[in-house]
Amino acid sequence: MAPGPTPVPPEVLAAGAEPVLHHRGPDFRALMLRCVERLAQVLRTEGDVLVLTASGSGAFESAIVNLLSPGDRVLAVSAGEFGERWARMAARYGADVQELRYAWGETPRPDDVGARVEETGAQVVLLVHSETSTGVVADVEGLAQAARAAGALSVVDAVSSLGAVPLETDAWGLDVVVAGSQKALMTPPGLSVCTVSPAAWERSARTTTPRFYFDWAQLRAALETGTTPFTPAVSLVASLDAALGMLLAEGLESAFARHAALGRACREGAKAMGLGLFSPDDERSAVVTAVLTPEGVDARELVLALRDRFGITVAGGHGELGSRMFRIGHIGYYDVFDITTALAAVETLLVERGADVEPGVAVSRALQAYRAAVRA
Repeated sequence: MAPGPTPVPPEVLAAGAEPVLHHRGPDFRALMLRCVERLAQVLRTEGDVLVLTASGSGAFESAIVNLLSPGDRVLAVSAGEFGERWARMAARYGADVQELRYAWGETPRPDDVGARVEETGAQVVLLVHSETSTGVVADVEGLAQAARAAGALSVVDAVSSLGAVPLETDAWGLDVVVAGSQKALMTPPGLSVCTVSPAAWERSARTTTPRFYFDWAQLRAALETGTTPFTPAVSLVASLDAALGMLLAEGLESAFARHAALGRACREGAKAMGLGLFSPDDERSAVVTAVLTPEGVDARELVLALRDRFGITVAGGHGELGSRMFRIGHIGYYDVFDITTALAAVETLLVERGADVEPGVAVSRALQAYRAAVRA
């Protein structure tokens, strides 16, 4: 129950276990074209969707090398681990990285982005939609609009948000969106996707950073006929296609509502135990709930005990938060009984460690919150 990799439905595992298709044959071409079409529906875009055999970080690196030449000025907006990672990546390629840093757990503000772009003259802005290190889901529509008004393109990390919370690539004017297969898309790790707007294509044609494997133009030309420049992860494409079919059959709005209800159940269960939340206590926290342990309880030890004793994997905290925070993911193939099972296990361990927790209160409160959210 970490925020990724997430559990994979049996139907998706079965699709990946089918005999491997030849990646230059007509069967795979048909599969890839259908997969790209379904991705466009989930991303809500009429533009180009590129599929890469790489993690989400690979897709983000493709955005860096296609959009930035050495010395180009880029604004990295960070309020957690992944915003800081993208800044380091851009700097590694020689970009002139300007930063807009918030304290971990804060929510970036559009006015700050617009002002900082105007101040720095940044040509590209790097944004994180769902910062899984903190549980914050940002207003990327407002952030991207502010960047565009100031003359900059937007690159959005939607690795953990795509399929879990609303994201409108075209309607929100997002130039590049990157995502990974292993989060709300319910597929094993190894694939990533990248959307590219007309403005991003124009900029890509002018950049001078060398690229080969991550060359967008080369990949787009191949995908137009259902193939790829290099050998793709064929079985993962089959798995992703099956998962996208499940997600679209459920309906995106229904999936968003389900994730919001699970998030509310998790937050209310944690609060019922007297635990503090690091992530925001509102409906946008539908991806991961970041919880602080009581004084005297080491979160790292708690995470290990959950795994070893109950077979439940949750995520620890990053950096200085490692001893105080654990994170329960609720994106993808989950229902409320998964949430209550995790909460009951946390409750059991806390009681054993002397915490003042009423047995059973977390599960009861979580179920009440979930029912209320579903009725709403």
